[in-house]
Amino acid sequence: MTMHLGRTITTGVITAGLLIGLFAVMNAGQPLRSDDNADPSNAPGLAFGLLGLLSVFSVAVSFGRRSAMHERQQREGSGPTFQTVLHEYSLSGILVMGPVQGVCLSLAMLVCRSFAVDTGTPGSMWAEFLSGPLPCLAVFAAAWASTNIGLAYLSLAMLVRKIVVLSILGLLLFVALGVGIMMAFGWLEAANPLAGLLVASLTLLVTIPLLIGVRKLALVMGTD
Repeated sequence: MTMHLGRTITTGVITAGLLIGLFAVMNAGQPLRSDDNADPSNAPGLAFGLLGLLSVFSVAVSFGRRSAMHERQQREGSGPTFQTVLHEYSLSGILVMGPVQGVCLSLAMLVCRSFAVDTGTPGSMWAEFLSGPLPCLAVFAAAWASTNIGLAYLSLAMLVRKIVVLSILGLLLFVALGVGIMMAFGWLEAANPLAGLLVASLTLLVTIPLLIGVRKLALVMGTD
């Protein structure tokens, strides 16, 4: 459990660093590509979009890291990938990934807001980020929920991991899921802090039992 928690925290710190770094570049008016029009007023929207994208995609890094059991089975020629990690992580180890990502990314958003050029529309989530706890709690709950969604999706993807066509389709759908969540997170930027917290909390309450159920299904149906 300690090893898995260390991996999860490391992943959270890396994603937080990426969020701060990319935000700083846009906030300074530096284009991410040569043909970009870098406008600091777009930085808050980028931050919320990256919040959703990184929280979903981070699970592939943390959840898919090679373990000692995995490498031993690979040497023996019998090692599945994600299935091994799914069995090796306890339920508590899986469930802790969301709050760790939530803490790391909400702190990263707090750092970003502290040096942002665009302070947002008065009354919005971004404008009120330094004025009270609601925006930070909303971001924490939203990042936790999207991490749970990513974990649930990867658990389902394990069931078709040996079928090449379905595996490729699953990867494409995972990318689409990340993009969809990225776009959904853009709503939080201009949302009222209380409304944002309520929506994020309700989503979180749905994703926790969803993740538990999907993981159980993957363990039962994915047994080799």
